[in-house]
Amino acid sequence: MLGLTQLLPTGNIISLFIIGGFLALLAFYIWIARGHLSRPVLTTQPFGLPDVLGAGILALWMISMVSRGFDSPQQITFGTIIANSVLYGTLILGIFGVIGFQKQSAVAIFSLQPSRFPEAAATGLLWLLVSYPLILACQAAVQQCFGSADDSQLIVRYFLEHHDLRHRGAVILMAVIVAPVAEEVIFRGYFYGVIRRYGGRIPAILTSSLLFAAIHVHLPSLPGLILLATILCLLYERSGSLWAPITMHAAFNASTIVVLILWPEIA
Repeated sequence: MLGLTQLLPTGNIISLFIIGGFLALLAFYIWIARGHLSRPVLTTQPFGLPDVLGAGILALWMISMVSRGFDSPQQITFGTIIANSVLYGTLILGIFGVIGFQKQSAVAIFSLQPSRFPEAAATGLLWLLVSYPLILACQAAVQQCFGSADDSQLIVRYFLEHHDLRHRGAVILMAVIVAPVAEEVIFRGYFYGVIRRYGGRIPAILTSSLLFAAIHVHLPSLPGLILLATILCLLYERSGSLWAPITMHAAFNASTIVVLILWPEIA
């Protein structure tokens, strides 16, 4: 009988080991996650029908933007980075406005009180350290599936192609501060919270994570982004404060920036 090494080329064997290792690691983390889901800290938040309407309109708008993004070529410039930062700020103000219209406090709903920050931030950093092996394994498995072509996100290419402080500073500000705060408020705080309130945790995790991954409009990153979003949802469940996923998200992006600066060839 022929052995596996005789039936498959060496490259395919390596790919099978990498993908198989990722699946085994994923199964182990799922087993751990089941325990965390059984002991949530996050309480059901008082989102009302205006929030359902607001989240629905925002989701439909994002889906339309995603569909147009895949149909037309994307381009990153200094102006688009600034425009996206302004757009994120506007969306946060809109969410806070809808919540405030119902005489609720967004700070209280998302547990963003300054006193919650130290403990929640420490939890977010710990979760990043624990989950990093799974994220790296997912990236390696995706790389094996998509091959060695340049499939990095446009923002990564933009950072590597511009070495001046003005452009790199804009990317760092967007990646480490603006995007983590805005995306966690929008996807984990609002989308996840509203869907969880009326549909349950599992539909909320799936829907908010898929939408989070889709708005990046980058197919090779889709599995990794869905995985990251799922971890951030579970972190929000276990910490009860949006400071935790904000910190983890910011630290994850910051680690990517450090890699791009010190080892650009990896990208």
